[in-house]
Amino acid sequence: MNKNMSVYVSGYTTDKSIGIYQYNFDSSTGVLTPKGLAAEALHPSYFCLHKSNQHMYVVNEITGFQGQETGSVSSYTRNKETGELRLINQQPSGGEDPCYVTCDATGNYILVANYTSGTTSVFPIISPGSPESSIGEAVSISNHADLYQPSGGVPARQEGPHVHSIDLDPITQHYAFANDLGCDVLATYKFDRQHTGKLTLHSTFEFPKGSGPRHLKFAPNHNNFCYLVTELSNDVYMLEFDSYEGKFRKIQQIYALPEGEKENLGSEIDITPNGKFLYVSMRGYDLITIFEIDERTGKLSLVGHQDTGGKHPRHFTIDPTGSYLLVGNKDSDNIVVFKINQKTGTLTQVSSIKHVQPTCIQFWE
Repeated sequence: MNKNMSVYVSGYTTDKSIGIYQYNFDSSTGVLTPKGLAAEALHPSYFCLHKSNQHMYVVNEITGFQGQETGSVSSYTRNKETGELRLINQQPSGGEDPCYVTCDATGNYILVANYTSGTTSVFPIISPGSPESSIGEAVSISNHADLYQPSGGVPARQEGPHVHSIDLDPITQHYAFANDLGCDVLATYKFDRQHTGKLTLHSTFEFPKGSGPRHLKFAPNHNNFCYLVTELSNDVYMLEFDSYEGKFRKIQQIYALPEGEKENLGSEIDITPNGKFLYVSMRGYDLITIFEIDERTGKLSLVGHQDTGGKHPRHFTIDPTGSYLLVGNKDSDNIVVFKINQKTGTLTQVSSIKHVQPTCIQFWE
């Protein structure tokens, strides 16, 4: 693999940041080099990349768009020579404060989680892969207020539904999974990707009150094993998904903080490409918790904790080779690069760079 890789970073634009930025990453040294602004955008808190390797889809985490009480979702095309992004179009996101977006394997749809409104939305991609590919109007909007009661386990955070992420099953792509922090549920939807793009609620996995399910990740080696981090209780759940019945069952629950510690907010979760190590970020104690995944059973065992070199590690990503982990520390305005020990999974800091309020970091080959 080429030692030079492109990295894109987005975040909130309340301070000195004005949009989405691009970097060059040298995999031989672990150093990020700024290449400048890729595109202006308003609060681009999260984004996903199209399989054509040409388009980026961004959620704008706002509460008002075109006179409606909603955020927006934006389509960009990339100039392959300069790396700059050009806005194609925008659509209302179907709810306030969209915070997560994913693209299906066919490249025909994007799915969005709207945090404050507690809704999930599906949008068709018009002319997918073409230079002027755009986002169509929403074909499905599901309101969790019509489906679930707020948990109330943490009253200040769970007064209503708050959908924090939406992902697709890696086996069939026939199911979509929405983590609802406010209702303490993981909702499984049937996803009609062949015809309408609509979501239909199929089953529900319930967490203890006050858990706050946030993000999940399927194991690359065992696609029926899923790992999920809870924001409020700071747990990692190992779940098994039955793709025939469309239901989850719990295999393991493990606490992600050092023993005796409580005040914290779990955030991101990811797994090395070889499926050997799992990492979760902890805001408050500002740690990356490291787990080893048993090759046979998929169960987790704690390896240790690594200081993130900053404050409020909202997001991190692992490079395509599984050699480096990049952490975005939102409140200290920096991105820290760690080298991953391939035998133990432990992390060693190799570089750090200033970046205002990073909330999403992704490699784009």
